[in-house]
Amino acid sequence: MGELEEKETPPTETTTAGQQDTLEEPKETDKMLDKKEEDAKEKTPSPQTSKPASPNAGKKSSPVADKKTAGDAAESDKAKPGNGEEIIDIPAENGNKPEGGDDKKISKEEREVKPKKIPIGGLKLPGFFMKNKPKAEGDGAEGELLEKEKEEEKDKEANGEAAPASGKDEQKSRPGLGERLRSFFARKPSAEKEKKQLVNGDADAKSEATAEATPAEDASEAPPQKRGLLNAIKLPIANMIPKKKSNDDVELGLGKAGLASMETLDDSLKDQDTVDRAPAKTNGTDDLKSDLKDEKLAAEQKLAAEEEERERPVSLLSRLRGYKCSVDDALIVFGILLFVLLLAVIGYVLTHETLTSPPLREGRFILAVTSCGPVEGVKEDGAFAFRGIPYAKPPVDKLRWKPAELIDDINLCWNDTLPTHNSSVVCTQRLGNGTTVGDEDCLYLDVVTPHVRYNNPLPVVVLIGAESLAGPSPGILRPSARYSRSHDVIFVRPNFRLGVFGFLALDALSKESHPPTSGNYALTDIIAVLKWIKLNIVHFGGDPKSVTLLGHRAGATLVTVLASSPKLQNLYTRAWASSGSAILPGKPLTESEKPNQQLMGTLECSDVECLREASSERLWAATPDTWLHFPVDLPQPQEVNASGSRHEWLVLDGDVLFEHPSESWKREQFTDKPLLVLGATAHEAHTEKLRELHANWTREEVREYLSNSQIGALGLTDEVMELYNASSYASLVSIITDIRSVCPLLTNARLQQSVPFYVVTQGEGVDQLATVDADVQAILGRYEPHTVEQRRFVSAMQQLFYYYVSHGTVQSFDRNRRVINVGQDAQPQEDYLTCNYWIQKDIVPRYARVD
Repeated sequence: MGELEEKETPPTETTTAGQQDTLEEPKETDKMLDKKEEDAKEKTPSPQTSKPASPNAGKKSSPVADKKTAGDAAESDKAKPGNGEEIIDIPAENGNKPEGGDDKKISKEEREVKPKKIPIGGLKLPGFFMKNKPKAEGDGAEGELLEKEKEEEKDKEANGEAAPASGKDEQKSRPGLGERLRSFFARKPSAEKEKKQLVNGDADAKSEATAEATPAEDASEAPPQKRGLLNAIKLPIANMIPKKKSNDDVELGLGKAGLASMETLDDSLKDQDTVDRAPAKTNGTDDLKSDLKDEKLAAEQKLAAEEEERERPVSLLSRLRGYKCSVDDALIVFGILLFVLLLAVIGYVLTHETLTSPPLREGRFILAVTSCGPVEGVKEDGAFAFRGIPYAKPPVDKLRWKPAELIDDINLCWNDTLPTHNSSVVCTQRLGNGTTVGDEDCLYLDVVTPHVRYNNPLPVVVLIGAESLAGPSPGILRPSARYSRSHDVIFVRPNFRLGVFGFLALDALSKESHPPTSGNYALTDIIAVLKWIKLNIVHFGGDPKSVTLLGHRAGATLVTVLASSPKLQNLYTRAWASSGSAILPGKPLTESEKPNQQLMGTLECSDVECLREASSERLWAATPDTWLHFPVDLPQPQEVNASGSRHEWLVLDGDVLFEHPSESWKREQFTDKPLLVLGATAHEAHTEKLRELHANWTREEVREYLSNSQIGALGLTDEVMELYNASSYASLVSIITDIRSVCPLLTNARLQQSVPFYVVTQGEGVDQLATVDADVQAILGRYEPHTVEQRRFVSAMQQLFYYYVSHGTVQSFDRNRRVINVGQDAQPQEDYLTCNYWIQKDIVPRYARVD
């Protein structure tokens, strides 16, 4: 082509369209112009009309334009040579067709459209904008990149390589529920994110790397894709939004030109005519494009390798290692583990007793072992009861009035399992109405335990109860299966001999034993029980090192004297005595034996053999009434001279008891874990006979009753009335109780430095009396509370006792405040003030109750 002056022509619609088309195909124009420069040296150039590369490249559609577009497409097919290159005809200035050429493309104004080329990045005008959004095929400078990619794909096909897919990945269909569940432990799609970043980076470098590319064959055959309505609206708006571009991209021409004014484009076309005639200078752009191409290929290969690695089957362990646990996942796993742990604990608790206990027969019978053979108990109230287990040889015939002996003869044991389902017969005794019941063969005991096992042994409570030393026994002191289960203790209730069978001291009996001794046979029974517990309680789930004696009334008297006996060393741990007698044995054995000779005279016996042949009924009938009953009312004048002649069942036998208990108390040292606890109730002297003397006890009636007693004889009526504010039956009972029981026991407690003393003052009933059985009923769960105060009293009493059983200490005990007043709560106080008055008047302990 020669250098000809170009005549300026105003741009028309057709011309503008042609120019835009030319801008869309800068690469093909560059090729064609380079070719024509070579042909110009050989022959005269034949200009032809330039054809657009895309029929709808960024211009408004019109019927005329559509027709031209169709015609251009046809001419474009004819213009392509056999090598696949597109030849663009440039029209001559005179408007004539060159020889052998096709028809020239003429605008409506019959003006020539001369091809002008704008190099990529060559325009650095403020009217151009750089953008990253991909356009459809044939939009502006993007067409050049697409054509270049097509050529690269052709080259790869020629070399036998598969053209990698470029641009946007095909949208994959949403995986189903099964596939998503199978890939639950799959790694997070970080690779896809990296792929997206790499593709976006290529798009920034090449200006259009995310555009979807198609193979060269499809691109040449398939018609261009039509723009959708959304793209038709989105792309013009996107072109108007500027994008921050790096300076290197602008200098190297890697960005895409945006819209510009027609005047700027026309001026650039004029200036470019000279540039087209000059040889093209790349300024290193081709090398940069080659480097970018290599980087793109490397990135695609890397992504393909990562895709292949993801598709490769991964083991469950690898998935678990690669799985990133979130906070929600951790909470779910923690909840599952907690639920499994809870199930394990429940299963352990439910099966623990089965694993550590013998199996139940018929769902209610259980087996335990003793030193004389197996015994079978029965389940009741959630615990197991064994009733009627023999613990010593029967005290009959020659063993009558002999110390108790453990069963050491195999002939006295049993071969098969001994059923111990029902209570055994009580020892022979005399009831309050004068009748006698029981049998001499009575040395049996009952065991109530919550578990029959060998691990986690439980503390043992031995119940020793009797209203008097002649009976009845055990009174209300019976084991509670419900409280055995709820407080995890084992109750043992033994029978022991009473009356003349348990306490008769005679010179004839002392002479036949060596060393000479008699009496206190009931104490030897209790000692035998403690020895049996030492040997066998472990088979019932008990701890032989934690044994507590609980005595009530006459049983408390026995517990008190046993606590001072050396015979009980290492057989018990602690003792609790409720409402016992303060008068303890202190006479020598010979002095105690003399009054008992009266019994032999009544039976007309001269030796022991005669006594042993006598029946139990004859023996009870020969017992004097003064041995069986002791006044529990106000002291009477006739008691002044009879105090030394009162009958006492307990004696200093020289075997079990050697001295008065007070002597041993003096030698004791203070300790935080007392071996004995003494207690009483504030109205234990209450009897129905006394209550029925007057329907409504008034102040005058109380005064008259006091005046007729030893108190009136001493002239203390007015002082006592003022001290107790005696105006009711409850105040009268308090006076009697203080004289007979509470104050004498407090006197004994003061002799022992570490012995706590409690007084129950919480009343019940119409008269609000704290009866003799109130504390023990609360301990064993038989107290029926009707008010809030009574419920609190039950709780306080149980807390005191069961804490002492388990830990050996009394919670409310203070050495400086030794009296514990148990009302609705257990409150320590310095002293029991009314007792000081009776001690000063020499009423206490002179008239204390004797069992």
